[in-house]
Amino acid sequence: MAIDRSTPPPVSDFGDISLNVPEPITLSNGMKMWIASNREEEINKLSIYMTGGAFQESRPTQATACSIAVFNGNKEMNYAEIAEAIDFYGAWRSAQVFDNCTAFSLSSLNENFDKTLPIFIESLRTPVFPDNEFEPIRRQLAVSIATSREKVKYLANKEIMRLYYGKNHPLATDPTPDDINALTQKDMRSFHSSFYKAQNCNLVFAGNISDKEIATVETVLGEWLPDGEPTPQVESPFEPSDEMFKIVDKPGGVQAAIVMMLKTVPRRHPDYFKLRILATVLGGYFGSRLMKNIREDKGYTYGISANHSGRAFDGYVGIATECDTRHTWNVINETHNEIKRLHDELIPEQELETVKRFMLSDLVKTLDSPFNIAAYIGNMFCYGTYPTYFNEQVQEIRSVTSLQLQEIARKYLDISKLRTVIACDKNSLPATNQHGF
Repeated sequence: MAIDRSTPPPVSDFGDISLNVPEPITLSNGMKMWIASNREEEINKLSIYMTGGAFQESRPTQATACSIAVFNGNKEMNYAEIAEAIDFYGAWRSAQVFDNCTAFSLSSLNENFDKTLPIFIESLRTPVFPDNEFEPIRRQLAVSIATSREKVKYLANKEIMRLYYGKNHPLATDPTPDDINALTQKDMRSFHSSFYKAQNCNLVFAGNISDKEIATVETVLGEWLPDGEPTPQVESPFEPSDEMFKIVDKPGGVQAAIVMMLKTVPRRHPDYFKLRILATVLGGYFGSRLMKNIREDKGYTYGISANHSGRAFDGYVGIATECDTRHTWNVINETHNEIKRLHDELIPEQELETVKRFMLSDLVKTLDSPFNIAAYIGNMFCYGTYPTYFNEQVQEIRSVTSLQLQEIARKYLDISKLRTVIACDKNSLPATNQHGF
């Protein structure tokens, strides 16, 4: 029997989509631990969200370098022994720096968890920062920075952050290889002693978690005692540049990177969810307006995106793409046109329904596994979300109307306040444009 491909398959509602964030348990040393558990596979992942991130740095990349250096040797083991043991037991560790915290994670087999966790925690508690192991870290970071600085996308992103936040803001730093090479063990010890403390830790434990694994956490971390009050998260005030437009010259660049940013509201603002939906309509999925216009109809780029990024104290709509330099002004023109359409026209119901289904399907992925749920819980410490955040977002997506989104577009999407950066070979950029740049 032939399949009738002219008739679309039936579409059904997602039904109930909800996430009930569990109440944390409290370890004997006062640490809070949230658990997202199932009984499917004998693996687990313990994440430690420790206050101390980019906003607390006294030198560029200090937090990142410290998160690497702590595993280069502790009071019990040297770097080679740590690496060999983690590998032998089939475990994996990682670290990521955020605004106000650093997230450390250990993924392990349940059967080896009692062996891997002590190594992991001892590295966080008692690193020795050996001289012979610090030089490779600096070299690795310096090479990474030098390589990134050759890419127009990196250059555009760094410059837009400078315009948006101001040159002295931690998120606007543009470290050079020389900055990396100037880091010292003293910088590592200073950052570690200031922030790597028991009272600064929140734990999220995911996987096949039984009383045995919880008891291992209690045994290993219970003796790591607080020595004061938790370090509070801080807001880093920013002073935006008066410049609204900038061209970063990259001689020999074969493409242009275009980045735009528009200040909006932080995560806890009542308009945040509507702005996120609006940004999705504009450029947040493959069938978005920017993709249809600039990629499919005009062929100016392989892809263009818009998203609403929310931090604990800040939020912005960001638009980014790369294109042939000769299409640069056309891409900017059409982006402005699509923003104006959101002001002038109501989003058709069918289009809005498509966006709602896309966003709900994306949220459903969060519920697929305990590891995804755990990552969502971790957002409370990285981005300032809260236990009911997921369910409130679902409710907003389902209830928002085209008229409400038009009102939000008119309130926040002011093209005159849209900062724009182009990174390209300036000699290849067409001389004429319609914006007076």
